[in-house]
Amino acid sequence: MDINSLPLETFIEILIKTDGLTIGKCRRVCKKWLETIDDIDYIWEKICCKEYEYQSSLAKQKSGKDCKWYHIYKNLTMWSKLTSFEKNIREFYKFTLHDKNHALAINYGVLPLKDTRGIVLYDMSTLKHIPVAVPEKNCLKISNNDFATVILVKSGILLQRTPLSFDEDLRFMTEAFFKADNFVLHGKELYFYNNRDVFVCDLNMRNLESKLMLHCDYDIKEIQYYNGQFCIFTDCGKIVTISRDRTVTVKPINCPPEWVKQIKYVRAINSRNFVCYSRNLFKIETDKYQHLYLDFPPITALFFYGDFVLIGTRASEILLYRLSSQKRATKPIFEKLAELPDGKYAVYLDVCERKSGPVIVVATFFEIILLEIDFFPHEKETKTSFPNNKVLMYKRLLRLRDRLRLGVPSIKSIA
Repeated sequence: MDINSLPLETFIEILIKTDGLTIGKCRRVCKKWLETIDDIDYIWEKICCKEYEYQSSLAKQKSGKDCKWYHIYKNLTMWSKLTSFEKNIREFYKFTLHDKNHALAINYGVLPLKDTRGIVLYDMSTLKHIPVAVPEKNCLKISNNDFATVILVKSGILLQRTPLSFDEDLRFMTEAFFKADNFVLHGKELYFYNNRDVFVCDLNMRNLESKLMLHCDYDIKEIQYYNGQFCIFTDCGKIVTISRDRTVTVKPINCPPEWVKQIKYVRAINSRNFVCYSRNLFKIETDKYQHLYLDFPPITALFFYGDFVLIGTRASEILLYRLSSQKRATKPIFEKLAELPDGKYAVYLDVCERKSGPVIVVATFFEIILLEIDFFPHEKETKTSFPNNKVLMYKRLLRLRDRLRLGVPSIKSIA
């Protein structure tokens, strides 16, 4: 049988079993193959997750629907050449108040910034201001996906669910408030913890109710959800994992006990891939690499990106650390990406993939500085209109904003 006579599903399965380089060559075979490969983003999703298992999931979480899997794959293949590209360094936002936590984590292509007005939002694909502000100066985190928008404040989390239809079935709750210290929004499930109790809320259910998953025996430092496993990092160096069948396992971080007390921050993808660090302690553990350093440049900010680690130092430098470049029993190798002006240094680092290449967000005490790397300049965004998924998010944020103005107690508490 001629390959062009195969059912489309079979042809796609054949492509998925190859690799990105091969599919790139297949795009040039004929017009039919080009249209099939470019129009079906599922092919690039499978290839990207196969070749960049951990980096791809984080990249998609940050960029949302602004970046197709095709663009994410192209960008991730170029990260190995990151230092060879020119970087456009520019001041993006000036704050009026001195605060270490000005920038919140990028989520779904949105950058939230804390200022005197509360939380202001920027679209990472266009770097344009989003015309909605959340009047809550104590906002700690904002997450969004196709199913819900969640805002973390000091007293708990405010949840705004997507209406099931344009008519908004009144039998279903659309808003809720839970007492919580932190949360993870994953698909149609919301995970959060309050003190040592870990809960889950199923967004498919008619009522937005929380169910207790686990009472942790240790104070919680960080939580993550990845591929069916919920991971809890504790302040005593234990990693608690809850699997799909609710099996609980506990293992210690592979680090001398006397050094665990020095660990202040954790950046994790799952229980097997994470970075622990403080000012001078740097512990990396992944499927392929395990490193531990004590004699280390003073760290002021860090972003863990699968096979790469971005590090901000007190010397105003932004360093790139490649896990694959590190050999056993040798000193770590760093590449300098940039040096911030006027003695400023990073207190927060984040990354968002765009169609033209990644943008590294550097937050100092007084401003936001962007490091833009154009892998593919011809892909630069020219449209100024917001995509439908972001319009939906803005509507939910407007509702939550009104609730915050009225006060959190106005929302029904189900904690």
